[in-house]
Amino acid sequence: MNRTDGWIPAPSRAKNSLRTAAALGCALVALAGCGGGSDDTAPPPAPGLAAPTNFTFELDFRWTATPGATRYELHVDPDGPGPLPEAKAADATNDDWRGFRYQSRGSQGFTGTFYDPSNATLDLAGYINATYRLRACDSNGCGTFTAPIVEEYSYEFPSGRVPIFHSLSKDGLTLAIGQPSAGADSTVAVFTRSSRAHPWQQQALLRSGNARFGYPLALSDDGNTLAINEQVPAENNLTPYSERTYIYQRSGSTWSQQASLTHSNIPSACQQPCSTYASKFALSADGSLLAVPIQLRSHTPQYKTMGTVVIYARNGATWSQQALLETGDRSADIMALARDGKTLVVNEGAQYRSESVPSFALVFTQQNNGTWSQQARIPVGITYVEDISAFHFSDMKLSDDGNTLAVLATNGSEDRAVHATDFSCGPPLWKGGYYMALFTRNGTAWQRQAAISRGHEGSTTWALARDGNALLYGNEMFTRSNGAWACP
Repeated sequence: MNRTDGWIPAPSRAKNSLRTAAALGCALVALAGCGGGSDDTAPPPAPGLAAPTNFTFELDFRWTATPGATRYELHVDPDGPGPLPEAKAADATNDDWRGFRYQSRGSQGFTGTFYDPSNATLDLAGYINATYRLRACDSNGCGTFTAPIVEEYSYEFPSGRVPIFHSLSKDGLTLAIGQPSAGADSTVAVFTRSSRAHPWQQQALLRSGNARFGYPLALSDDGNTLAINEQVPAENNLTPYSERTYIYQRSGSTWSQQASLTHSNIPSACQQPCSTYASKFALSADGSLLAVPIQLRSHTPQYKTMGTVVIYARNGATWSQQALLETGDRSADIMALARDGKTLVVNEGAQYRSESVPSFALVFTQQNNGTWSQQARIPVGITYVEDISAFHFSDMKLSDDGNTLAVLATNGSEDRAVHATDFSCGPPLWKGGYYMALFTRNGTAWQRQAAISRGHEGSTTWALARDGNALLYGNEMFTRSNGAWACP
């Protein structure tokens, strides 16, 4: 998945949506043309082709097929009502996955993505309010445009709207974007809007004055608590990282630093000098609990990676470490936290595991006295260097009650724990393909309910409904009824 909570290095796989490019600020849309907010060079509409209907943009572009159309054009205005011009998006080719790419979904119409990293001069603030128009074309030309639409950064399920990013508030009105750099100019921009129909406005620009400030980060449901990581990379393998977590609190429209946390209480097994590397944050819904999965890197006597999760709790305005959860002699970098902060799932796995070592997800639960204990160790299937601990292409999500777990994983050279007969939807896995494993909790026991294969289509952004009964994955909707997941 794309990492969805701040800056990430430039993607290395083909099927990345515009969400990765725009919302995360790691790759930017290349736009050219003239017109100050409109495409003045576009020819008049061709007769006979109406504007595409049901044009939406949430996880991907979606629209209903236009009768007689043989192709479609996407036009992008990077700043909406601002001065930057609108222009036609380049069409992706089989040899170059960048640009506008779409495919037919039969009776479901079309879905499309747009990605072009060739212009690195615009930052996210320059096109967070980008608008998109679509038109149908045939041999005679192109028809009329749809009305301009904007990206939602969230998805509406019957059980409620789900933020796609950990840095988006539940109501979709506050968004934090990390813009780290190697220098001291790293910032986190906080945007707000009065409603989803109104444009984003920058509310704050936060900086620490140090390098790599802004990845990862997490925002509470109400948008008032923001956790930001700061990391100064090591100069060499013998120099530990310097890392700190900042907590900011909003009062009205003013953001103030509430705490500065260092992950200093590390297991003795990580011999000094020991680096800490936080790859993801998670806040409880009320912003009172923060979970940080940390890779511990011991540099002597032999370079070694291990994992742990640090839990911080807030009492009033004071933050303190509540628990230190060790995941064994493997890294911890993929995690999900239930909204109430009572259930935590983290991968037990290293990025460079051998194919003979199975992949597990560890479930921890919090008791009423604030203590944490391991509830389960769930085998999730695929064993490869890029299973659930892959940097950009794996993820976990929990339903609001913590009883449904979705795990995105990828297959390498072979499948050992997941087989063709295990899949409820889709063909057997193939090398480089993706799958989604769905688990449910009954009491304290966890059971896999479904495994869905979608090949490379499964690498796109995905969403799990708050009640755990619906999943949008691979541009398709999967639903659960009476404990069984149905294929589209």
